[in-house]
Amino acid sequence: MKISRQAARRWLTALLLSPGMIFALTYLVVWFSMNLWLNHAFKRHLKQIFVTEAGQQYRIDIGSLRSSADLNSLMLKKLELTPIQNAENQRKNNAALQIAELRIDCPDLSFFPFRPADEMLSLRKVSRTILSNSVQ
Repeated sequence: MKISRQAARRWLTALLLSPGMIFALTYLVVWFSMNLWLNHAFKRHLKQIFVTEAGQQYRIDIGSLRSSADLNSLMLKKLELTPIQNAENQRKNNAALQIAELRIDCPDLSFFPFRPADEMLSLRKVSRTILSNSVQ
């Protein structure tokens, strides 16, 4: 039994246009765009807010910032907290604190790009969680 090219093309078109495939592809596009936004804009805002939340004591470097597959939590990888040295503290060589991976729950993560007020609240929450984990 030989399948003609026309039948194979129709079958492939029907598969790609099926509701399950459209939903899966749309979800992947949303997830990838959210991770792109998180790794650029959200990470930059987090670095700015973190300095004020830490009381001008630490500077943060983040290797990568990703969302979980269900868009309900953040995964921060390769965090490095570096003490900000002032004039009297320059003689002390404080080593940077490193955190390999940190998971933080953020229930409305998918709405952050559209609600700046929620983003600010979550930035403060993430900063406090990082600070609390760095003390331990």
